[in-house]
Amino acid sequence: MSTKGKTRNGKAEHLARPRKTESLERLRGRVEAAADEIVRLRSENARMSSNIAKLRSSVTKTSKKPGIVFDERPDVLRAKVRGFIDTIDEYLQTEN
Repeated sequence: MSTKGKTRNGKAEHLARPRKTESLERLRGRVEAAADEIVRLRSENARMSSNIAKLRSSVTKTSKKPGIVFDERPDVLRAKVRGFIDTIDEYLQTEN
């Protein structure tokens, strides 16, 4: 009885290899996705650390209160706030 082309459990090698290759490819995909997520989280962490540093530096020795720090440019933030105010005004007008 020849064992050539067979695995330990008796399955033909040509049947076992595609499954191993598929499993390896799935594992590689999961590892790549995890690595991408780590890069994203590190970037987010750096941004948050920068915001914390800004908050800490905005605390004056006399007030001990942090200033407000926004990520957006002032014109973008102003437009968002105006949009919120407009939406609230419309809502209040429909309520009356």
